[in-house]
Amino acid sequence: MAYSQQNRFALPSTWLELNDTAVELLFAVSLLIGSASLFAMASGDPEMMALVALTGLTVIFLGTALVRSSEYLRTNGVSLP
Repeated sequence: MAYSQQNRFALPSTWLELNDTAVELLFAVSLLIGSASLFAMASGDPEMMALVALTGLTVIFLGTALVRSSEYLRTNGVSLP
């Protein structure tokens, strides 16, 4: 019986793996930004709240664009080098 161990830090070899990795990362970052926004609200600093909100929106929009573009490339048959 062969034992196969996947390296968790290897580069994705297909667009589907890239999509899965990007979605996992986007989810983790959104949870961190949610925690940071709760901390910013608790501190009552309006500048910090604005910075966290702007950073959160930017990260989520860029992450969504990455997932959509890699999904487009996957469905149109562009292969990874």
